[in-house]
Amino acid sequence: MSPVDYIDYKTSWDDWAKVHPEIINRERKVILRNGQSPGDLIVWTRAIGDLTESYPNYKIGIECPAMEIFENSPRITQLDKNDPEVEVFNIEYPEIHVSGWSGIHFSDAWRHDMEKKLGVPIKKTGIRPELWISDEEKGWWNQVHCEFNDDCQFWVLNAGRKQDNELKQYHRWQEVVDLFNKRFNGKVKIVQIGHKDHIHPQLKGVLNLIGKTDLRQLIRLIYHADGTVGPISLQFVASAAFGQPAVCVASSKEGPRWQRYNWIRYITNVGALPCAEFDGCWLGGEKGKCSNLIKTDKGMVSKCFEMIKPEEIVKSMADYYEGGRLSFEKK
Repeated sequence: MSPVDYIDYKTSWDDWAKVHPEIINRERKVILRNGQSPGDLIVWTRAIGDLTESYPNYKIGIECPAMEIFENSPRITQLDKNDPEVEVFNIEYPEIHVSGWSGIHFSDAWRHDMEKKLGVPIKKTGIRPELWISDEEKGWWNQVHCEFNDDCQFWVLNAGRKQDNELKQYHRWQEVVDLFNKRFNGKVKIVQIGHKDHIHPQLKGVLNLIGKTDLRQLIRLIYHADGTVGPISLQFVASAAFGQPAVCVASSKEGPRWQRYNWIRYITNVGALPCAEFDGCWLGGEKGKCSNLIKTDKGMVSKCFEMIKPEEIVKSMADYYEGGRLSFEKK
């Protein structure tokens, strides 16, 4: 029986830790490998934080495609994988396949796989991801100032998608921008971001930084923003890490409990359509095309997206100012 099996519903992690100090205090060198996209990796940071909080004598190394996410993190130690004392684990999230009925959060799925692979229980400390901005970075001018000589308050907009995931792209972003600009009248602006190799509409009335940010620049840009708006993608989990406002136009692709954070306005239609009755449809790319398309002036569009009106998105953004989370004052 592994240490993971010692904990049942009658035993809290804290009680278990008191009984097994030899496991808690053990020194260990571990490299965690993960090949997922940057947005997924940001969610993973919560589980890594949980691991280091649970086992302070562990030295944790990371191998992933976006190491910029872990810059300045006190959780991470550079390890040599050729060191015979180093253990290497490939971390995944197989519980995504049962998330619809289990209600599990993405961060929990990462933590559970790490428990199974490492053979130890990990105390859950929350669901908020972690991004670390150094004091030096905080002192730099933000990119909006540098590119546009503008010290405005702004929201970061991701209006695009990768080539293989058409069911993450909303089709009425220009209307959202127009309504936003009319409502805020220059007090707050929209900065459009996106990877140069992905599909992004050329919007009018925005400050355009498409293809002009590397990952670390994007993280800093979001740090300086009032909030972010866009699909289920990197921008909203970065906002989750900073505990800042965001509006996620999730539609019905994924189950809301898998990705949702309480402080983020999460616009979903799961439960309203027969194609996403109890869970997201999880379609897009290789997983299949949308089966519920309707004809609009934008062409054939997924019904779940057409149900989301631009006014709803702008109101969700404006609610943060009306409610008092945000104000029209420079940070």
